[in-house]
Amino acid sequence: MMKRTIFFTSLLAMVLSSVCCGRFSSNPGSIDSRDTVKVPDKLSGEDSIAYIEDAIIKSPISADDLLGLSEVHSIEDFFCYYNNFSFAEKDPENADRYLATRLDSASMRLANRFLRMYQLVTKNGNANDKLQWAIAVNSVIDSFHLAEPSIAKDSILSEIVRVTSKFSSLTQTEMNYQSYLDARMAYYQTIEAYRKWLLDVAESLRTIAQEEYIAWHDLIEARFSFWRDVSNTQTWYSAKPMEINSYYENLLRNRLVELGVEHGIVLGNKEYNQIGTTVTKEKWEEWITKHSEPEDIEDLREMELENFIPDDSIVIARVSDLKRTFSRWIAARQAFAKALPKEQRTSYDNLTADIHSRLIDELPDAVSDEE
Repeated sequence: MMKRTIFFTSLLAMVLSSVCCGRFSSNPGSIDSRDTVKVPDKLSGEDSIAYIEDAIIKSPISADDLLGLSEVHSIEDFFCYYNNFSFAEKDPENADRYLATRLDSASMRLANRFLRMYQLVTKNGNANDKLQWAIAVNSVIDSFHLAEPSIAKDSILSEIVRVTSKFSSLTQTEMNYQSYLDARMAYYQTIEAYRKWLLDVAESLRTIAQEEYIAWHDLIEARFSFWRDVSNTQTWYSAKPMEINSYYENLLRNRLVELGVEHGIVLGNKEYNQIGTTVTKEKWEEWITKHSEPEDIEDLREMELENFIPDDSIVIARVSDLKRTFSRWIAARQAFAKALPKEQRTSYDNLTADIHSRLIDELPDAVSDEE
């Protein structure tokens, strides 16, 4: 999997204020579980974090490792209004708008934990490691709920949205940050839905279901890299991160909805009728070719910003990845469909056809842009 250093490297430079030596326990299940990294007693602070990161980079990732790493906490002074005492003094009637409550601080701490684990598993992880990440996030959510029982578990991610919205002054940088966080929360929700699906599906289908999940994961990674490096290369455009994050979030939320439909087909014998047209391999490759150059390439030349035009080698690599992962996902879904009874197979194939149509923008999104 390609390494990604996306937009918010400031989170990797967080002020590391304290380290807890204890480890949270979790139940990784049977997927890539192993003993957690043991930090030597002589190491503390940033040295212990460096030790954990180095160990994880050299071996498979477990949920316990991610939780151990996230034992480093800090309240990041990222937003304009976050604990801004100067603003509060100047506007005493609205002082609460600028100052963090205990719940605000806990919610921001949760966001920091969530993103630090995500960044590590994305930097070095694969599809199975993402399942471990989902398990780790579940443990973090459980811990938050124990500390803040007034917040329902299914509302805890909304707490992150609430606190970041409260302290945002709506600068482009802050909106980029919020969109990044929104997209990564959608990623967690989709991965968690896949994890539950792999547990719910019949044991006879579990291996091919996991192969479909891995193929989907690799396709999504390739699609994101294609957007970032080829079809949306205007790095001079300040809202680019927000736009790409929005595309990414919608793609993930579409898959979340589609997984629910698949669950109904396979486990509930529900019928699904195809809505769009069937996308052939040639049609998919035609879509890729159409998007293999930035739409603003002439503008870049007029502004003498040719250095933002992607190198041919990058375009070739990203196009190759996209074609390869798409073909692998088609094969994985065909293998899964073949293992189903005839009636379920027809509905599953109908859904697959519509998923492909949605991937190349020939069907409306399964979810609204506003959701």
